[in-house]
Amino acid sequence: MTDAERDDESTDARIDRRTVLKGTAAAGVAGTGLAGTASASGDDQREITFCAAEEETFSYFVRVSGSLERGGTHESDEYDAVGEDFAEGAVSAERCDSFVFTGDVENVKLDGPGKVFVDGDLLEDTTTEDEEKLSNQITIQGKGTRVEYKFRVSGRVEPDDSIEASDEVSDSVVRGAVNSGSDVFRYSGAIAFDEADGPVTVTLDVNPD
Repeated sequence: MTDAERDDESTDARIDRRTVLKGTAAAGVAGTGLAGTASASGDDQREITFCAAEEETFSYFVRVSGSLERGGTHESDEYDAVGEDFAEGAVSAERCDSFVFTGDVENVKLDGPGKVFVDGDLLEDTTTEDEEKLSNQITIQGKGTRVEYKFRVSGRVEPDDSIEASDEVSDSVVRGAVNSGSDVFRYSGAIAFDEADGPVTVTLDVNPD
């Protein structure tokens, strides 16, 4: 038995392994390998722009084969992380972030509704993806004693009618409690079950529709 298996057996908050394995790819953040998407000659500067399509947050990560820095049509803010060959940040409310770079776009990871442009040409469009339709479900089943729990998602989350008024949904973080019943939430994006102070069973149903 490996250390990871022993840790799984010791935790009180158990996730249905078959369900998790079935939904791993769908629940993760969307990623696209784009090596050689467009070529650049010499050190010619190019521009990549990330634009949120709606009020919701559009998160992004990009890595290029050359160098990357702030600049271009739209100004990114101080909260966006920029390295020698990558940028990671977020926009919302139909705002945009731009960066100038050399070389090729090697990798892009996106979460939320938005569009990506390279030199003015559309590279990625996530506004029509099913991710924002809350097509995933998490069920937290109690064992007869009151247990408080917390989890978070990278997209949106909404409760069904099973939760109590004391359960709290704030942005993408949920804090609640169960006794002998169960709480059910619909969500989009990736999910992380952070903690539970007693025995519960957690089941993920990814893309139940």
